[in-house]
Amino acid sequence: MANDMAGKKWGLITLPNDVAITPALLKYAEQIARQAGFSSKAMHEIEIALEEACVDVINNAFAPNEEATYEVAFYGRKDGLEIRIHDMGLPYDPNLAPTYDPAKDLIDQDAAGLGTFLINNLVDGYQFNNLGKQGKEVRLLKYFDTPCIAEESPPVEPEIAQPPEKSEIEPVHFNIRLMKPGEALEVCRCIYDSYGYSYANENIYYPERVAAMNENRQLRSAVAVTDAGEMGGHFAMIYYEDLPAEVGIAVTKKKFRGQGFARQLGEFLAEEAMRDGLRGLQIKEVTAHPYTQKFCRKLGYKDCGILLAHSPKSLSFKGIADKLRQRNSDVLGFKYLQEPKAVTIYPPPRHREMILELYESIGGEVRCAETDDPAPKSAQSVMKVEVHAIRLLAVIYVVEYGPDFLQALRQELRKLFRDEMQVVELYIPLEDPLTARLVPELEKIGFMFTGILPETAKGHALVMQYFNGVHIDYNELVIVSDTAMHLLEYIRAGDPNAN
Repeated sequence: MANDMAGKKWGLITLPNDVAITPALLKYAEQIARQAGFSSKAMHEIEIALEEACVDVINNAFAPNEEATYEVAFYGRKDGLEIRIHDMGLPYDPNLAPTYDPAKDLIDQDAAGLGTFLINNLVDGYQFNNLGKQGKEVRLLKYFDTPCIAEESPPVEPEIAQPPEKSEIEPVHFNIRLMKPGEALEVCRCIYDSYGYSYANENIYYPERVAAMNENRQLRSAVAVTDAGEMGGHFAMIYYEDLPAEVGIAVTKKKFRGQGFARQLGEFLAEEAMRDGLRGLQIKEVTAHPYTQKFCRKLGYKDCGILLAHSPKSLSFKGIADKLRQRNSDVLGFKYLQEPKAVTIYPPPRHREMILELYESIGGEVRCAETDDPAPKSAQSVMKVEVHAIRLLAVIYVVEYGPDFLQALRQELRKLFRDEMQVVELYIPLEDPLTARLVPELEKIGFMFTGILPETAKGHALVMQYFNGVHIDYNELVIVSDTAMHLLEYIRAGDPNAN
């Protein structure tokens, strides 16, 4: 692997919008992938995905017979390769590409939807950014071929159980510190020890990815290690481009349950975040059982939202909920690390009281305002769309509203539905006056208000969700705090599909 090129741009190519030139690009991509250290199979997958993405741009971003160009950039990473395809063409209309059904015979259907299907199945990350006046960008991420920890271990039944009584435990001394590069394998083994192969984030089963993400500062892993050098548990801080850092991937080996170091790991990470100058942290708390929510209360996190159906029902909790009956929902928690700044927000009138209750829960200082006739600050909408194909989840982050916002959002949704995404999470700016006016329009489309999230890249955000064929059984959710219970009842009352 060419790790000496990690974090650097390996190449930038400007190409005419002519399919005939694509083979030359693929030859270049093959050389880049070979130099990076990919296998022949992975190189072939990269070429196919890149070809499909570029042909999609050529066919859909430009008018017939229009002479134009687009750019392809290659970025080296410690854990793989990222390719960015940028164009200044027409806004993408997913209606131009029908859905491809792999269950049907190719002869019996239009293959135009095959491209997106192939991209989702050949690369490990797929993101689409509508950049407004700066055009559009598609990002493809391919990880290196590295062993998965599950491949070297016998099957393990997932288990997250209550700690045993303190009186039954022989205390063990643990050192709380950051993970060392050579300890990534042991972190993966900790995850596998408790979850088997059901953990929602598949990257945590690949030691080289865990090490690379820590080196790239996408992840900061804290570990609990005995005096004898055995790793007993893990807790990490996860960094995002647009959302506040999250603490998660918390796990304790079964043999060390009840030792109490999980709380020390959480406090250690909060201190690391304060040293970084972060203003706050978010956390996701499963609703299949009450123990994670109670633990987060002890760490000082307060409830500010509920992410319904956030992860697949394959997530398993042996001894508590052996098999989930529906997709797992999370309570969204937040903790300020610095004194919150007073901000002016523009909440939709219908949800104003609930929003203020959530701010009171987390200790935020806000002032509500209204504007009679707000206008977009940008000539075109700017939004980022991240697709999590394995989880059938998409996250849309709105950077700027433009006059085309609702139209652009509908186009994004059509594309996501074509790709069979089951859940869409939408983060919109609460400090923009347009939010108050647009929320009722979003609700007409089918979005539901489910919470707030402070300290995003654009300030405070309102959280909304859309469910594509997913029914929520609210009676199945285990909720601990009064705030979260009130919010759940509020969301349920506004859900036209609720029982």
